[in-house]
Amino acid sequence: MNKFWTKNYPKGILPEVDIPAITLVDMFEDTCSKFASSKAVTCHNTSLTFKEFHQQVGRLSYSLKAMGVKNGDRVAIIMPNIMQYPIAIFAILKLGAVVVNINPLYTSSEIEYIIEDSGAKVALVLNLMAGRLNDLVKNHKLHQVVVTKIPDSYSSWIKRTLINLVIEKIKRLDVNYAYKAVKFSDCINHANSLAVATEIKNTDLAFIQYTGATTGRPKGAMLSHRNIVANVTQVYNWLIPQVGKLSGQVVIDALPLYHIFSLTANLFTFFFAGSENVMVPNPKDVSDTVKILKSSNFTVFSALDTLYNHLLNNTEFTSNKYPNFHYSVAGGMPARPSVANKWFAVTGVMPSNCYGMTEASPAVTMNTFDKVFDGSVGFPIPNTEVEIRDEQTKQPLAQGEHGIIWVRGPQVMSGYWNNPQQTAAAIDENGWFNSGDIGYFDSMGKLFISGRLNDMIIVSGFNV
Repeated sequence: MNKFWTKNYPKGILPEVDIPAITLVDMFEDTCSKFASSKAVTCHNTSLTFKEFHQQVGRLSYSLKAMGVKNGDRVAIIMPNIMQYPIAIFAILKLGAVVVNINPLYTSSEIEYIIEDSGAKVALVLNLMAGRLNDLVKNHKLHQVVVTKIPDSYSSWIKRTLINLVIEKIKRLDVNYAYKAVKFSDCINHANSLAVATEIKNTDLAFIQYTGATTGRPKGAMLSHRNIVANVTQVYNWLIPQVGKLSGQVVIDALPLYHIFSLTANLFTFFFAGSENVMVPNPKDVSDTVKILKSSNFTVFSALDTLYNHLLNNTEFTSNKYPNFHYSVAGGMPARPSVANKWFAVTGVMPSNCYGMTEASPAVTMNTFDKVFDGSVGFPIPNTEVEIRDEQTKQPLAQGEHGIIWVRGPQVMSGYWNNPQQTAAAIDENGWFNSGDIGYFDSMGKLFISGRLNDMIIVSGFNV
């Protein structure tokens, strides 16, 4: 097709780039070796270097293997953004197993649906959510559960004790569950480690990422190692000509890692570049989020329009300066012009709107880092085809005409888990994915989102 938008790409960005035939585990091993002494992950002002992070991943992976987890098995993660979350992701992937991310705010019945649909037999969960798995364990729908406490990965015994004391004795939060579980702390503190990863192909399934449905139950998008590797590669080839070196960045992970935007845009993109990911366990606690921002010397902050707005209404945030902050991305839902312009006035950084979806790993379009907000979601990124089609005839429409957004590229999923009917409805015979979103291209080749085919409300980036 005619990628008319590429003529307006920023200097140095190529329309097509080579996607390496490697896995996420290959990238993980290479990154931890290359940046061993650099900070990888930080939470509550406690950090792990890439070497230390690699060690904990190896030990957890060994423990999961001892529990019987093997290539192709599905393993659920039910946690907020704490240090153990990315450790769990890479430990599961290292076994050739499949990560099933679950929103930790889900009810027991919502969790049960995803566990049953995915076929996950093992789950890793924060103790604050562990009680919601009682019936799943009792009814043998989960065979093994690994329970973690927030400070389990911290090296300081004093800090671990104090945080657990506050949670259990002062805040009196419910950490009880009615089953025998494996302690995460035991998994990462023993001497055994899985040094050599299971043999994995880049076409193997890496994630079953559940996406909100407009009707009925959520659907599990099947994302392979190649899908995610491709999207990270595409994003690198978009960012590097504009930003330069990506290593040494300090990235705030305020958006939950169970959401595909944060998973790829924050964790994978910057982890594999050798940058530091700073965890924000509860971004709804704006005061705590501001404390993290003030203490981290962050350079990159990605958020939803709603979180930008919450911070802008916090006087502690607006009264401070953030001298190292240079890059801001808005995803999950388009940033409103009023919010974007106010954010720029306060921070000197304009949020760069992008567009994506769970089924595309997620990035489809990205904007340039400008000081002017135009309301678009940017240009289709390298190796990506986007067409605006008529709803009825499915024929391509001209620039400026509104229609359904269809996407094709190496980042697009293979289909929905155990759902051939929905897969056939979403992906045509030529590999084009029907987003269900309505949009149009302007004269520059920038994409604008103007609505959705089905009636739906977007709440904090989630389809409702």
